[in-house]
Amino acid sequence: MSRIKKRGLDYFPMNTDFTQDRSVRRIMRQEGDGAFAVLFNALSYIYAGEGYFVRADTLFYEDLAASLFEKSGEGVKRIICLAVEYGIFDTSLFSRFGILTSAEIQRQYLFSTKRRKASQMNADYCLLSDAELAGLQPSNSRKSSSKAKDGEADEKRTKIQNVTFSTENVTSGTHSIAKHSIAQQRIAENSKELPPPVPPKGKNAGTAGEEVENDDREEEISPEKTETGYPSGRKQWTQEFINTLQPPADGIPRNYEGLLCNLLHYHIPPSEQYAIIRKSNYGIIGNPVWKGFSNLRNSCGKIKLPGRYLLSVINVKS
Repeated sequence: MSRIKKRGLDYFPMNTDFTQDRSVRRIMRQEGDGAFAVLFNALSYIYAGEGYFVRADTLFYEDLAASLFEKSGEGVKRIICLAVEYGIFDTSLFSRFGILTSAEIQRQYLFSTKRRKASQMNADYCLLSDAELAGLQPSNSRKSSSKAKDGEADEKRTKIQNVTFSTENVTSGTHSIAKHSIAQQRIAENSKELPPPVPPKGKNAGTAGEEVENDDREEEISPEKTETGYPSGRKQWTQEFINTLQPPADGIPRNYEGLLCNLLHYHIPPSEQYAIIRKSNYGIIGNPVWKGFSNLRNSCGKIKLPGRYLLSVINVKS
C-alpha cells in the first residue's frame, strides 16, 4: 500500500513586521483589526493545504469565516479582494484561476520542502524564474538534472527539471474540488458571456464626482436586446443576475473578483453594477475604475453616489 505524499507544510514563518506592511495597514485601517486574522488564516490555509496556493471560492470564504468571530463570508471575501488589489496576493493568477498565491509564498514553500524528493507545483501557477527554481529545487532533483541529455527539454521542460510540476486537480484547504467543479458547472449552464463594453454615447459624463446625466445613464444601464437572455428592462436587474456574469476568456489581465467585491462594498445598485462591469471590460487591470475606487476610499464617505461617480470616471478617462 503506497504512502500518501504530503503536500502542505506543518508550519510557516512570518515576518515580525508583517503588520507594519503598508498594504496590510491600509486593509486594517479600512476593515478593522479583524482583517489581520483573516489574512493570517488565509496564509495558514495556503501553507497547510497545497503549500503554495489555495483556491478562493465561496466554500473557502465560508470555511475561513467559520473559524473566526464576527466575520461573515462576505466580509472575508471583501478583505481578501483588498489583499489582491493591494498586491499581497498575485493579481494575475487570482483573476485567471481564482487562486491566492505570491512569489514570496512559492519561494518559502520550495525552501521548506528542499529535503523532500520532489516539490510539486503547477507550472501555470509558478511565479519564480528558472534561476530561483534551480536554487530552490530538492537535492535529489538537483542530482538527477545533471544527468539529463542535452536538448531533451524545451522551455517548459526546463522548469520541470528544476521542480516536479503536477497538473492534476487537487483539493484546496478543507473543501472538496468536486463541490467546486459542480458549482462552476452550474454557473456555466446558467450564464452567457457578455459582449465587450461599447463606448459611451451622448454627452460627456462630466468631471469626477459629478452626476452622470440621466439620458447617458439610461443608455449605459439598459440591456442590449431581450433575445440575448438578459433582463428586458431596468427594473428587472437583480444581484442574482449580476452574480451569474462571467468575464470573457480572451487572455486579458483582469481582477473581476475584486471588481465585484468593491461594487458590493459600496452598495452600488445592480443596474449600475452592470454598466460599470461592461464599461470597465470586466475589471481590466489599469482601467480608470480602479483609480475611482481609490478615490472613493480616500473620500471617507463624501462621495454620496459611488456608482454614478465610477461611471463618470470611466467615461471621462476612456
